[in-house]
Amino acid sequence: MQYEHVTRHEWERTALYLAVGMLLIVTGAIFLFAINRIIGVILWFALIAVVLVLVVSWHTKTYAYRCKKCGEEFEISRVTNFVSPQGVGKDGAWKYLRCPRCDKHERAEVLKKVKP
Repeated sequence: MQYEHVTRHEWERTALYLAVGMLLIVTGAIFLFAINRIIGVILWFALIAVVLVLVVSWHTKTYAYRCKKCGEEFEISRVTNFVSPQGVGKDGAWKYLRCPRCDKHERAEVLKKVKP
């Protein structure tokens, strides 16, 4: 699979998806807690889990990573995507990952997967 740098449009789309997920969680809390405290909390946690799984699955299908040490481009699993630290710096977005080629833990650059 081929990869390319992430554009402003993709970052805006990612921010929109995260905002929609947060809105669903907050709105769900308002309505679910009104039903019943115990059942509402259980359903709210289930809603949070569903939103997280959907967002992480989408992100895993859409983005890949490049090692800053050796340049290896690679993809990661949903579980790794969920638990790995990430952030944004001067050089763009990163995720702290172990490179499969050089076996070093490093802030890997985020890349967009290009569909064939």
